[in-house]
Amino acid sequence: MTCSQWHLGSRTTRLMITSFVFALVATISSMVYANSVARHSVQDLCALVVTLDDTYRATPPQTPTGRQIAEQLRELRTRLDCPSARA
Repeated sequence: MTCSQWHLGSRTTRLMITSFVFALVATISSMVYANSVARHSVQDLCALVVTLDDTYRATPPQTPTGRQIAEQLRELRTRLDCPSARA
């Protein structure tokens, strides 16, 4: 391609700029959507973890396996930064 084909008024340049802008918008939209879905999934998981953790705190498990599950739920609740009490 010659330099004259790349000036701003040329069809090739406009097509390249339009393609770039479209790709940029598509990428940003995908990232926003993925973050929204991930945030919603964490909220759903938090609801389950909080319910189970509150139940285990109210009635502590008696078996070693139950205590291990209760401890892992406590750790998961902390790592996910789930609320301390149900809202």
